[in-house]
Amino acid sequence: MLPIIIMFSMSFMRVSHPLSAGLILLIQTTLVAVASGTLNKTFWFSYILFLIFLGGMLVLFIYVASLASNEQFTIDINFFLLSFAIVVVVFFMLIIYDPIILSNKMLMMSSSLMNEYKFSSNSLFNSPIYNTPSAFFTFFIISYLLLALLVVVKIMKSSSSPLRLMTYENTSS
Repeated sequence: MLPIIIMFSMSFMRVSHPLSAGLILLIQTTLVAVASGTLNKTFWFSYILFLIFLGGMLVLFIYVASLASNEQFTIDINFFLLSFAIVVVVFFMLIIYDPIILSNKMLMMSSSLMNEYKFSSNSLFNSPIYNTPSAFFTFFIISYLLLALLVVVKIMKSSSSPLRLMTYENTSS
């Protein structure tokens, strides 16, 4: 999975449109979230990472829709075919050189991990994030985020207009 993430990082440097950059970031975030989720017992932190980046992509989409709405989105077919060929070659090289990917050992390892997860799910309730030393800090972070949300909503509601002012000229005179 690491070569695919590196390939998306290199293709990110060649894009010029914000929507294609956002799509590459979204795909790369999904890959990183899956990779980091498989290394942990739970996908909790991967899920949070994905949601944060998804929120960033929504902000990017709103920005592009308001500022560069008339810009044409063109796809470079040669670059797309080259990227697809590189992904296919990297995928087949991983399958050929790493026999664990499609072997019975992988299936046995995943079933043993699921059994371990079933028996250790009670340990998730004893997570140190909510214990006494860090409970105050967690409560502070939650309160701060709620306050920031309320302040942003109040600022937006008071103006009742978009952040960017639209000026239209009357050309029918």
